[in-house]
Amino acid sequence: MNKKTRRIKQITRWLAIMMVCFLLFPAGSLAEDQVNSDEQTMETVTPDKMGTPPNEESEQGNQTPAEIETLEQVPEVNINQNTDQQIVVVYADSGEDNVKNLALTTDEVVSGEQVSNRVDLIEVSVETNVEALMADLAQNPNVLAVDNNAKIEVTALPNDPYVVNGSAWQFQRIGADQTWDQVSNGDPVVVAVIDTGLNVNHPDFVGNTVAGYDFVTGKTNVVDLAGHGTAVSGCIAAVTNNGVGTAGIAGLANIKIAPYRTGGMYSGDTQLDVAYICAAILKAAERPEVKVINMSFGGYGTFSSLAVAVNEAVSAGKVVVASSGNEGESWNARVGQYSYPASYDHVISVGAINKDNTRSSFSQYNDRVDLSAPGQSVLTTAKSGGYEYASGTSFSSPIVAGACAVLMAADAGLDAGAVETILKSTALDLGTAGSDAYYGSGLIQLNQAVASINSSETIGTTYRTHVQNVGWQIWKYDGQSSGTSGQSLRLEGIEIKMNNLGTDLGVEYQTHVQNIGWQGFKSNGQTSGTYGQSLRLEAIQIRLTGAAATNYDVYYRVHSQNYGWLDWAQNGGSSGTQGKSLRLEAIEIRVVPKGAAAPGSTNRPFIL
Repeated sequence: MNKKTRRIKQITRWLAIMMVCFLLFPAGSLAEDQVNSDEQTMETVTPDKMGTPPNEESEQGNQTPAEIETLEQVPEVNINQNTDQQIVVVYADSGEDNVKNLALTTDEVVSGEQVSNRVDLIEVSVETNVEALMADLAQNPNVLAVDNNAKIEVTALPNDPYVVNGSAWQFQRIGADQTWDQVSNGDPVVVAVIDTGLNVNHPDFVGNTVAGYDFVTGKTNVVDLAGHGTAVSGCIAAVTNNGVGTAGIAGLANIKIAPYRTGGMYSGDTQLDVAYICAAILKAAERPEVKVINMSFGGYGTFSSLAVAVNEAVSAGKVVVASSGNEGESWNARVGQYSYPASYDHVISVGAINKDNTRSSFSQYNDRVDLSAPGQSVLTTAKSGGYEYASGTSFSSPIVAGACAVLMAADAGLDAGAVETILKSTALDLGTAGSDAYYGSGLIQLNQAVASINSSETIGTTYRTHVQNVGWQIWKYDGQSSGTSGQSLRLEGIEIKMNNLGTDLGVEYQTHVQNIGWQGFKSNGQTSGTYGQSLRLEAIQIRLTGAAATNYDVYYRVHSQNYGWLDWAQNGGSSGTQGKSLRLEAIEIRVVPKGAAAPGSTNRPFIL
């Protein structure tokens, strides 16, 4: 229920009360009483003449407080005052008045707002123990999460003139200048931008927006007083080839922005409200046309309500993208820490690079960073209707979100996992070889990602290994090496998945384990081997499954103790050693079209 609906219901209730009064006291009777008032006598009632009231405790100020049935019983909450007394409640199910199931009273609740049909914002009295109440509410079966309310900070060649003159350098750097007219889709792919709103009247957004919601005003007409949301949205879908300003990464693809305003009370305001953020994520997750959600904000606290909302969006199949944070300077107390929502599982965490393809000094880094994109001195749209340069992972995140939308526009069958895999497998590796904490899998290359969709190279593998003294390594792709070499560390377990992009193609594999032998086949991401038992892998067999298996060959080779890299095995053959007590130390896996040349020699893949 939005704020406008609440006001209408309140007015209706007062009109009903007035009507009852008129029925009980007709106008004529009242007039007659007034005319004949001089004939009336008034008896002064003294305490001696007063009878005992029906509810003696009520007269003495001990009336039992009313139970909250609806938040209309209390004033509307002011999100900028008494925030330490405000709590966010996320419900499991939709409902007009979920609050009535919380058994709260008017003594406890000072004010409130039904932000959406699954999120309430409640301010409790100063006499109420907030932590104890939250713990109690968390036990309610209809409550998914309850949090203190808080503020989260934002993390700040078509013919468009700024693109032509090179000011918008971000497009060339990620190959978007080669894809702007390569994707044409009928049904729009919608990106939900959860931020400070959007200047929908900006000339570079005309025709590129769909309905969103302004949780600050409770209206469908979204505004942007702060400016951050407009700048973020411009990176995604500023109109291309209109002869005005700049362009978004979407190019001519049919990609729209659904703006959700969750904060930004004045120009430059960088704070978003947790209750509004959660409600916006849940709303976006419900919309089938929304495929991607961008969140250019982050905090370092624990937000169970935010985690629940993000998980629902992931479960709904949305691609969820967030900025890694701006606390990457060596002097910052938060350097290297996890920022949320970027560091939640299944959220694509994006860091920023500059024109030199090096990490922007402010870009937060940790082992949760997935990808990098331009985020320093990026030209984008301004709330004034003009253009501005902006810096921060706030702007690298929407570039990746826009790239995800382009891929889904190019192939409507892609799911969130496939989109992430394509971007990672085609990224330009920066920093140390392989994925690292500073750049993730590297700088996105949209041209290569788009090209790969119609290429057989989109069929490939994703795999990771459990290494002695190291644990599970990060996921590797299509021929990359997983494990170690020259460190005398054994492989103990392995997980393999297919990047099949909708093709009926799976994978199964079995390992030969010290003291155990061949374990039996596992499939599609299951663990084969052991971990925590100090047992080495000695050999492996991998084969493809599914209707499309006849169209491809799988090749794999291992780095074996005392032998180094053995030759390539294929399609279920054994790779490694048996009966020699030699550990596997690394593995590479590739899938190629049936009949294509092997990656290398196949003479000696297995040694008995």
